[in-house]
Formats: sequence, C-alpha cells, structure tokens
Amino acid sequence: MKLFNLDLHISVIEDLKEVFSKLDHQIENWSISSHNWVFKKETKAVEFVNQHTWKHFNQEMCERFYERYKTELSKYDGFVVTHTPCFSLLYQYFEKPIIVVASTRYEAPFTGNYGKWSWLNSYLDELNSKGRLIAVANNKYDKQYCESFTDFKWEHIPSLCRYTKVQWHPERNSFLMDSKMLIVKLRSVNIVHKSRLGRFNWSDLGKFKGIVVIPYNASCMSVFEYYSANIPLFFPSQEFSLKLMDLYKDYGIYSELSWNQVMKLRSGSVLEAKGLDPNSFDDHHSLKHWIGLSDWYDSEWMPYITYFDSFEDLEHKLTTVDLFEISQNMKNQNIARNSRVEHLWGKKLLSKEFKYELYQ
Repeated sequence: MKLFNLDLHISVIEDLKEVFSKLDHQIENWSISSHNWVFKKETKAVEFVNQHTWKHFNQEMCERFYERYKTELSKYDGFVVTHTPCFSLLYQYFEKPIIVVASTRYEAPFTGNYGKWSWLNSYLDELNSKGRLIAVANNKYDKQYCESFTDFKWEHIPSLCRYTKVQWHPERNSFLMDSKMLIVKLRSVNIVHKSRLGRFNWSDLGKFKGIVVIPYNASCMSVFEYYSANIPLFFPSQEFSLKLMDLYKDYGIYSELSWNQVMKLRSGSVLEAKGLDPNSFDDHHSLKHWIGLSDWYDSEWMPYITYFDSFEDLEHKLTTVDLFEISQNMKNQNIARNSRVEHLWGKKLLSKEFKYELYQ
C-alpha cells in the first residue's frame, strides 16, 4: 500500500514509517512540525493547514485543502493520521481508509469547544461504522481516554522508536535527568539535567549510566526511544508521582495530562466522559486512576523499569541496582516487543474489513 500523512508530530509518524516499511507498505509524510531539524528535514509548505493555522481547524479549511490537493492525493490507497486526529477530517471526500493513531489526547485543538469536538467524534464514528477506520492508541492512557469519549474500541499498539539506531553503551560516570523544570541534586551520584545538553545527538543519551525521568505526560516518545535503546530507566512510583505533583506543582510534573491544563482552561471536559473524567486534573481520585495508565507503569510492555519512592530511595537504587542486568533484560524484552508490534500492525492492515474498503 501507498499511504499519505500530513503531520504535526515528527516522532509518531517516523516510527510508523519504519514499522510499515517492514510490512512492505510506504507512507508519504508531509510534516508541518517545527521540530523537523531533529531528523534533518525541512518543514513542508502546505496551503490552508499548516503549523500556523491548525489550531483554527474548521470545515472551510477541509474543503479548501481538498480542492487544492485532491488530484495529488487521489493516487494514495489511504491515509495515516497521528497528531492530531482532527486531520482525518481533511480526507472526508476521498472515501478511502484512514488509520488514526492517538498519541496525546485525540481531540486537539477542540478541547474547549463542544461543537467541534462533537464534530470530530461524529466523523470518526461514521468512519468506524463504514469499516474505513483503524483506530489505534500508542499507549494505554490514550486508548482509555479515546474510549471515554467515543463509541467504539481503540486498539493499543505501542510505538517502538527504533529510528534512533542507538544502543546503551555507558561511557560517562553520570546519570541523565529528563524533567521539564525540576532539578534534583544527589550527594553521592552525579546527575546531568537534559536541558544542559542543548541540541544533542541520540548517541549522546546512550553514554549515560541511566536516565531518571520525572514525567510531564502519561506517554512520551522520548521514553519509547530510551526503552528501545535498552537504557536503564528510573521513574517515580505512582504514589511518589502524586506527592511530587503536590510538592512541586509548578515544575511541570504531569503538567500535560490534559489539554485543559496546557491551555489553562477549567478542570473538566466539555463533553461528558464515560467513567472518571480524565480532564478533571484537580480531582485526586481521578488523577490517581489516570496516572496509573502511564507507559512506565505498564508491566506488560515496559517491564524492568526501576521505581523510587523518594529521592533518598532514588539515590540508593542508582548506586545499588545492576545496570547491565537491567539493560540485558530490556534487550531481550525488546526482541519480543518488536515482533509483537509488527504482528499487531500486520494483522490490522490485513483485516478483512480494511482490505475490502481498500480494494473495492
């Protein structure tokens, strides 16, 4: 198959391109991300929908995009949409299969707009009812999030991020800390904050003894990159994460769980959620549930992560765990993980319903 993608997120689609190529499918990517420098690519100049206009996404933009690009895009067998899923609406007149991969709260940029969010939901529901939608989330948080607001199931297929081509090879006598703003200093362990690296090469990350992550979201593409490189990872336990959010409220800890937080909107969704509202970011009970769905607490897909219950506990574990054993276990896990992800995508793309829509 030859598939087309217009995208705001460099990593999710780069991962899919690599996985799909293993399955003999090709994705043509027009990236309008401002981070294309990471892959040494230029940002695509796209009319009507681009990095400056996408936050104002509407039906008129969809119609103008279709008229401008309908001849060029008609040659593709289908479309791939990652960030953000509203881009699926660009292809409403092509009547071809659409693969939607939710990686960070699928409704952007419609978070505070009841009418536009409902518009997106109605379209996805229509696609699904016609058998033209493959709905996937690359983490369990977004799978449950999507299912809280739509009327169909989303499948969880993690990202692999093998594109870094990096493997753990510790050369530095220090650990890396990946956090938005919180900087932790330990007495007996040297920790380098990631912000000090500037524009780094991926190979630089594999030279550290391990990486301590204080997460800002429930799923981060950088963590998929670290895991696939077999770099020993250290995360705060669920209980300590909640405590850190209370202690360091303004330091970016789980600060992007909800677009409501990012956009400084009130707590709570404009649409009614099934079950606990994931956008009620000031509800401790809700937070505890949703944080528990973070990638690093998923023992099925990301085992061998080390958790700490305090910074004293972190210091102890950084100096006592067997880093080489952890990395080897991750390496063995990644062999099975890679094979399983490729199998899941292959099964999805070869499903009877999808092939019918593709070739009818």
